[in-house]
Amino acid sequence: MSKHVYIITGASSGLGAALSRLLLSEETLVLGLSRTVNKEIQQLAQDLKANYAFIAADLTQVERIEATLREIIESMDSSKVETITLINNAATVTPIKPIEACSPEEIMSSIQLNLTAPILLASSFMKETANWPVKRVIVNISSGSGQYPASSMSVYCSSKAALNMFTKCVAMEQKKEVNPVHMLTIDPGMMNTGMQQTARESDFELSTYFRKQNEEGHLVEPETVARNILLEIARHRDGTIA
Repeated sequence: MSKHVYIITGASSGLGAALSRLLLSEETLVLGLSRTVNKEIQQLAQDLKANYAFIAADLTQVERIEATLREIIESMDSSKVETITLINNAATVTPIKPIEACSPEEIMSSIQLNLTAPILLASSFMKETANWPVKRVIVNISSGSGQYPASSMSVYCSSKAALNMFTKCVAMEQKKEVNPVHMLTIDPGMMNTGMQQTARESDFELSTYFRKQNEEGHLVEPETVARNILLEIARHRDGTIA
């Protein structure tokens, strides 16, 4: 069993894929949850003789989340693990349009993926690892949109703002625990990902701004952001920061 376990949602593309690639090693077990498989990562893991497993999961189907995570946790031997980290990365920026133009299905799907899934995963993660004598971390990937309102992005902005508050509340709860879960919310900034492409190609007020950021080279590559996130996790988990 690997010393360090990472459960990453949205692991097949963008930031999730970058995190997965950086974490591949013999001492690390990477469990990637996503709707689609990234065959390049699977091949890389095989070439490196790294521990990687893909779990097919549609996180908008929230009724399946708890059972899925329970099955993942129960498959491990906690006595051989030193740290376990859940990275709630999966998200969608759509629908990008005024709220009255959004269908109920679009609204629910976005909220389920961006907010309900991370909350359920965090809750289940805490319950299933409650008796594990290891360092535990939950990272919720946020966005600047969680702090700044944007026209035609009300669902996305609201879900990220709520995720930020959820993280703060649970962090307060964990302070009184003997073996607390370290709660982090990280805003990765503007990255060169499919979500950014969707934003700049959509027909709404901020699309011009997003296109300009891309054209002027202001978007950061996911690999760079992933390295910074892993450093931040290590700083909190290993006690550099309380």
